[in-house]
Amino acid sequence: MIDLRKLIEEDLVPLWEIAYSQSNPIWKQYDAPYYDDYQYFPNFQEFKLQKLESTLNNSNRLGIFVDDKLVGTVSRYWVCKETRWMELGICIYDNKFWNSGIGKAAMLQWIDRTFQDYLELEHLGLTTWSGNFGMMKLAEKLRMKKEAHIPKVRYYQGVYYDSIKYGILREEWEEANGHHCQTDGNS
Repeated sequence: MIDLRKLIEEDLVPLWEIAYSQSNPIWKQYDAPYYDDYQYFPNFQEFKLQKLESTLNNSNRLGIFVDDKLVGTVSRYWVCKETRWMELGICIYDNKFWNSGIGKAAMLQWIDRTFQDYLELEHLGLTTWSGNFGMMKLAEKLRMKKEAHIPKVRYYQGVYYDSIKYGILREEWEEANGHHCQTDGNS
C-alpha cells in the first residue's frame, strides 16, 4: 500500500537515514545535481535542529510510505503564486524502490490532492533535466505533456544538459483519470 501523509516527528530519523545521512547519496545525482543545495548531516541531532520546522506539518511536502515505511517525499511549490503557477516534485531516496511503480502511484495521488487543495489551479507542472531519464519517463506515464525543452542550460560535471518541462491541465487530468475535481461550490 502506497500512502502520502504529512511527516511527523517519528519520521525524522527514517528521513535522515534515507536522505541526509550520506555525503553523496545516489538520489542527489538525479535531483537537480547542478544546484549545490544538498545538506549532509553527519548526525541526527544536527539534522533535527536544522530541518524540524521545515519538515513537520508541511502540507507542501509529504512523505511517501510503502507499507508504512518512508521511502521518499513529494513536494509542490509556487513558481508564481500571483499567476497560480505551481510545480510538483518527487524524490524516492532509496534506489531499491526505483522503477517499481511507486513514483507513479505516489504522483497520481499527489496530482489529485493538489488539484483538490487548490481549486483555482488550472495547470500543474514538473521540471526536470535531460540527465534524469526516470523523471521524464514518469511524467509521460502520468500523461503530462512536454511543454518546453530548453537546450544546454543545466551544466553538471563538465557537460551541458537540457531543462525539460512537463505539465497537465486540470481538464486533461480529469479526463485521463475519469473523475472531476470540484472547482466551485455548485459542482
